[in-house]
Amino acid sequence: MRRLIVLSALALAACGGGDKDGGAAHPAPPDRASNFAQPIDAHGGDPPWSLTIRGVQLTLSRPGQPDAVASAPGATIQAHMASWSAATPDGRTMKVSLYASACTDAVTGAAYPFAAEVVLPGAAALDGCAGPAAGARAKR
Repeated sequence: MRRLIVLSALALAACGGGDKDGGAAHPAPPDRASNFAQPIDAHGGDPPWSLTIRGVQLTLSRPGQPDAVASAPGATIQAHMASWSAATPDGRTMKVSLYASACTDAVTGAAYPFAAEVVLPGAAALDGCAGPAAGARAKR
């Protein structure tokens, strides 16, 4: 499955995008797509939350609530985005979407390569930023 994700990401990276004027709705360097296969960390601030994606396991952490741990068979890769539909042990579905669009943390001003959205049933969508996990950034 990991090979399929990497191959899909590489194929996506080879595709050009944009309109005839040279602009694109979400401009992104082609090499960003390959980062969808790496461990990813995401977070947001209103309300505060964090998400880790490690292989098939997604873990959503929020203050005052137990971690929501879910598993997904892999990401669905589309033009400049990746999405996961992950099953939690209690039968709910966590949906995570990463968009290859620059994102700036409103609190720290740090820049990230992806905008993130996490959706759990019965809860408001969580919006934030994401990028390769700290360990993955150090290995590049």
